[in-house]
Amino acid sequence: MMHKITMRYILKILNWFVDCFLAWFTPTWRRKGCEARAAVSRYYHYNRPHISEDRKTQIEDLLSRLREALLFWRRDEVKKITEEAQNLGELLRGFKRSAVVETVESFFVIMVIFLGIRTYYAQPFRIPTGSMQPTLNGITIKPLSDAEEMPAAPTRWWQAITLGSSYSNIVADNAKRIVNLQTERYCLLFTRTRIYFSDGSQETVPCASGAVAEYLRDTGKLGRMLMPGETIVKARFDAGDMVVVNRMAYHFRAPRRGETFVFDTRAINTEIPAAMPDQSRASFYIKRLCGLPGDRISISAPHLIVNGKKAEESTIARVAACTPPYNATGYNALNRLRDAEIYYQAYLTEGNTITLRNNPATPDTNEYLALGDNTVNSKDSRYWGPVRQFNVLGPAFLTLWPFSSHWGGIE
Repeated sequence: MMHKITMRYILKILNWFVDCFLAWFTPTWRRKGCEARAAVSRYYHYNRPHISEDRKTQIEDLLSRLREALLFWRRDEVKKITEEAQNLGELLRGFKRSAVVETVESFFVIMVIFLGIRTYYAQPFRIPTGSMQPTLNGITIKPLSDAEEMPAAPTRWWQAITLGSSYSNIVADNAKRIVNLQTERYCLLFTRTRIYFSDGSQETVPCASGAVAEYLRDTGKLGRMLMPGETIVKARFDAGDMVVVNRMAYHFRAPRRGETFVFDTRAINTEIPAAMPDQSRASFYIKRLCGLPGDRISISAPHLIVNGKKAEESTIARVAACTPPYNATGYNALNRLRDAEIYYQAYLTEGNTITLRNNPATPDTNEYLALGDNTVNSKDSRYWGPVRQFNVLGPAFLTLWPFSSHWGGIE
């Protein structure tokens, strides 16, 4: 008896696996049988309080026979009961549901699953700036000369799909001046800048305002009157990497020094300093986790000093090595002369040693040090201080798009 029960459970598990993951390879009669079982079962559970006792008995008997036939792969019996279920459906009010209702219901189920995954497990983030280059790319601008022609449409479409590239060619239609640049979000994950002109017109480019301002300054377009027919923006914009963050990881393990992590900016004054405006006002940052609670941190250029020793983690050591593709300066603390504007407000300055808070009684306020790999262009903990534990979301573990050399796992 026990042997038969065990065999039934094994068959149920095997059938479940086949019907869930190998359905396209199963015979048509079985797929139709499974669909009939699902439809009748759903109708029965949704409408049970309104079904007569006789009809309940009829439906329960049909489901019992259909499950048994499917369990043992009895083809002729499954076909017969499936046809019986279809005939029964003709008699049941509300059994047949419209395609619109099915589509709407499926959409909401997918949205609930997506939002659940995004909230509790994995969340995508777009890298807007170059603070983590060359490990991760932010949005980059590649200027085109007036003589260069825009690529043909098929080339642009291919680059948009594979590399996230887009092109802008904005020409002044009359005399006007740029009066404001404003970064805005669109389609949840993308960043663009709206350019406002003195004549009331507007244009948008797919990039953060800080990078756009730098491009316009370099090309001499800011602060002067633009003449009719003059090129304002002509460039290719390559999208920043889209990374996936594991929001569950730190519920099961402690953060690790040297890994890439994402945190929100609550209670962090990212407006300090006024330099690097492209890295201001962001809701989330992605940096290298360079210090854990209790660590004593200082910088002896080009090295990061942790608890009196050079940091040994490979992802930190490669920045300090100052070898391409990483910059030639390694880690640098803020200097009294070079960074006079911010020096007295900064958190980590030259010759200074800081100790990150570690208090088991209030773990949410424990502190972490966040530094960018591109240290010459990274507004990080050196400027605005440590990241508290309540800010931390999780490690970034995958570059999802574009399909460049960065695609795949993240170190």
